[in-house]
Amino acid sequence: MSTCKFRTAVNDFRFLKNRGYSNNSLLNLVGDRYRLSRTARNCLMRGISDRVSSLARKKKVIKPSKVRGMQLWIDWYNVLITVEGYLKGGLLFLSDDGVIRDASAVHGSYRASVVTDPAIQVILDSCMSLFPKEMGIFLDAPVSYSGQMKTLLLSVLEELSPGFPISVEVVPSPDYILKSRAGVKASSDSIIMDAPGYVLDLPRLVLKNRYGYVPKKIEDLNMS
Repeated sequence: MSTCKFRTAVNDFRFLKNRGYSNNSLLNLVGDRYRLSRTARNCLMRGISDRVSSLARKKKVIKPSKVRGMQLWIDWYNVLITVEGYLKGGLLFLSDDGVIRDASAVHGSYRASVVTDPAIQVILDSCMSLFPKEMGIFLDAPVSYSGQMKTLLLSVLEELSPGFPISVEVVPSPDYILKSRAGVKASSDSIIMDAPGYVLDLPRLVLKNRYGYVPKKIEDLNMS
């Protein structure tokens, strides 16, 4: 598929989204019309939101320099999977609401890979460089690897910044906890972004500072 054809699909999806159509009906309507691949449909589902929601979320996205002295809460797999996706050569893009997302859908079936350790290191290095007041990392209990991930994170953090006030918790639903927390929340999850408070696009910070990554807007993706 050409960039031009996918851009037309994005514009159609966005137009209808702003008129109240549900994602499921839109995916069928637009996806079938333009014969979109599964990856392209994932991009539409994850990257396009209605104008009101997009503007409201953008206002909550905080500059990294503003995190200093604030509480920082991390939706861990949301951040990690995006960074790992980049390191694996996956497709990332800038969504309508101002944060980057990946085109995969691996959250519930997460498995560690050869890029997991370097991804963890660059994420935590970036977090510490922000000088937050305290930090909390939340892992999804339904993800079977979470117990091992917690052990790994605690080990890395002990070497990286011993004594720093940070917690690593395995919880049934990070969304439920983070949406009610004050402070800054590192997540691109729409439920968390729609809740009161600030949002940090941590993957974008990590990838820009470490690898010079500049995201493309969703409509500029080459889906061929």
